[in-house]
Amino acid sequence: MALDRGPVPPYDIAFQLGTPHGVAVAVTLPDSPDPVDDAILGRLCAVEAKHARTLQGYRQPQFVGGRLALRRAGEQLGRTLPAVLPDSRGTPQLPKGLAGSISHKRTLAVAMVAHDGDGTLGVDLEEVAPARPTVARSVLRPEELEAVAELPEARQWIGILLRFSIKESIYKALDPYVRRYVGFHEASVTPGLDGTAVAVLHLAGGEGPFEVDARYHWLPERILTSVRIRRLSAPDRAPIAR
Repeated sequence: MALDRGPVPPYDIAFQLGTPHGVAVAVTLPDSPDPVDDAILGRLCAVEAKHARTLQGYRQPQFVGGRLALRRAGEQLGRTLPAVLPDSRGTPQLPKGLAGSISHKRTLAVAMVAHDGDGTLGVDLEEVAPARPTVARSVLRPEELEAVAELPEARQWIGILLRFSIKESIYKALDPYVRRYVGFHEASVTPGLDGTAVAVLHLAGGEGPFEVDARYHWLPERILTSVRIRRLSAPDRAPIAR
């Protein structure tokens, strides 16, 4: 995997990454809301291209880049994906046997695909700069605010961003189970130093219990997080997070 190989043309593969949660593929995006060229749309399934043409502004290139990344990630698992459209809540509907998730920022779209035997999957991509520490009280629980305050000042923004991103991944992985908006204060995240994090759910609707496996990967100027969530059966109710 090469994370820094110089400029990559829009809609080309930026990198591929094998992770414990699945195969992640990144596709570059143009920093422009201009309509996507028909030649690029032709790389999608016909149904996906038709859907893309209904989208306006930045949503169109984001959708196209995400689908191209999703298709390449599926190929890495030996699967040729059919058309993957979003459901009413925006979740990509992958075929049976696969779990997947998409995230995008200004010039990059990332998709992760895995076999679904280990539960649902959520992925999030965040840019490290610029720092926005004022969001902390909106996205962190009191115990998380205390933990961040104990960090050296130079590391506090990263502590906030890492928790924010993992929560975004949690909410995507939870949505197939709860089918509702989940607030930032409904999860508490404690990142480790080894690329994993302990995530504890505090779901207002009492859903669950769930097993949560959270991980993160540092990329140049970005962070990629992913979460696998599995609903626990009655005999498994004790360990709600790991």
